[in-house]
This record gives sequence, C-alpha cells and structure tokens, in this order.
Amino acid sequence: MTNPYLIKQDVPHRDPGFPFNVFHIFPPDKEILHLHWHDDWEIIYFIRGNATFYIGSETVKPEPGDLLFVNKGLIHTGFADDDDPIEYYAVVFHPSLAGSSMADAYHMQITNPYISGKSFFPLRLPAHDEYYPAVAAIVRQLIDEYRQKDTGFQLAIRSMLHLLLVRLSRLHRLQGPSGAVSHNDAEQTEKFKELIAYVEQHYPEKLTVQQAAGIVNLSEYHFCRTFKKITGKTFVEYVNLLRINAAEQLLLHSNDPVTEIAFNVGFGSVNYFSQMFRQYKRHSPSQCRKRHGRG
Repeated sequence: MTNPYLIKQDVPHRDPGFPFNVFHIFPPDKEILHLHWHDDWEIIYFIRGNATFYIGSETVKPEPGDLLFVNKGLIHTGFADDDDPIEYYAVVFHPSLAGSSMADAYHMQITNPYISGKSFFPLRLPAHDEYYPAVAAIVRQLIDEYRQKDTGFQLAIRSMLHLLLVRLSRLHRLQGPSGAVSHNDAEQTEKFKELIAYVEQHYPEKLTVQQAAGIVNLSEYHFCRTFKKITGKTFVEYVNLLRINAAEQLLLHSNDPVTEIAFNVGFGSVNYFSQMFRQYKRHSPSQCRKRHGRG
C-alpha cells in the first residue's frame, strides 16, 4: 500500500525555474506538520496557537510571531498542544536561489557556507530577540512579494534572500555554535531516514521496536530515546499515525467499509482504530466521510 505522506519530499514549486513557495497553513488535525525532510530551506513564521515542533533532534515550542528555521536535509514535524486553532506560514525555497553565476568574493563569503552546509540557520528567532525586527521584516516582505507577484517579484525575492543571509550570518557570528543546529545533530537524523522510509512502506505489517532498533544498530533503550527526540512520538505512536493518515485517504477516496480499512492499514481492532482516528483527526472515521460528502 502506498502512503501519501512520504518522508523525502520534492517540494512542488509552482515554477521549477524559480524554486520558491509560500504556504499559509491552518492545520485541522493534531499533526500540524507531517514528518518529512527535503533539500530546500524552510522558514516557519508562527502566527497563533500552541504547538511543538521537532526539527532535527531539537524540540521547539514557538510563541506567536517567532521564526523557526529548518536547514536542508533535517527531519522535521509538528503537533498541536491543544485544540486551539493553529496558523503559520511556511516559506520554502531551494538554496540555488541564494547563489549566483556572477557572484563575487563578497557574495560567496556570505552565501557559500550556508549552501555548502558549513553554516546553519539558527533554529529559532524569538520575537523578543534584538535581531528579530530586521529578519522578520524580510520574511514578511518575502511573503508579500510572492502573494502579489508584481513586476520583477522574482528579482525582489532573490535580493531579499541575499539580505536575509547577511542578517542571519551576523546573528550566527554573535551566537556562535549554540545558535545553530550542529553537524552532529544533522548526522544523527541521517541514519533514521532509511528506517522511517522503510516503515512508511511497511506500516500495514507487524512492526516491533526490536526490529526498528536493529535497523539503526541501536539498543532498544537508546533507539526509543532518539526516535522520540527526532519525531516527537514513540515508535508505536508514529506507526499508528502513519496508519491513521493512510486510513483517512482510503475513507475519502474509496467506498471500503470502515472495518475493512482498519484491518488493511494494520489495526487488529476496529475499536482501537476508531479511538486512534479520533485522537489524531479530532473526529471519527464516519464523520470524516460525512464532512467530505461521502457519508
């Protein structure tokens, strides 16, 4: 069975020649950002709500207005802390936009460390930080330029991205390693990508913690700690979430009975399936179909 929530994503940029997107997100579920990684950089501009994001192996609880930065290649996900509405922007762009075929030494001095992965964006820039007003103003301009798409917006966005890197490089110089995601953190998540990709292909099957720990060559104790740190979920919780996401797609795009769907995605009990579905989706399987005119 194919899972629509693939961990490795090729971001669907509207214009492949200009790999830049802005997503305005009002997530309806507890899972507000499904687990994935990509080769793009991502800026999360958190607007409202109470949530926890897991980026690499770091846990972040943003306040409204905070900026989160996801370095390329890092696994990231997010969950609502309660039932209050969540709203945020995700600004996603490929590092190539920060480069230039005619770059001089001054340009390369700022951009190359980020493009090559020798420097990292800060994980979080809180609204009370002294550098926040300058950086947040650029992020808001990026969003506005992309929304309006006025004449020359591509050039304006590229110019703003260069200015953004300048601002962040100054912030990085002040904060030092503590203000950035470390190479060790990035490497730690790397070995879990193969495991999670495997789980996404085999989630309907019986999967044990012992099996998963063996795939990454860790003891069960260290595996459980590291997996929770990276994904925000225990291994069992994560497998259940994959199954629920797959079941939601089947509810919306097939006429299969709920009981059959529950067993097809790997649940041995319909009651347990319904309980988990309500926990993650905030409504029952039958309500899911009714909400989309399929009940």
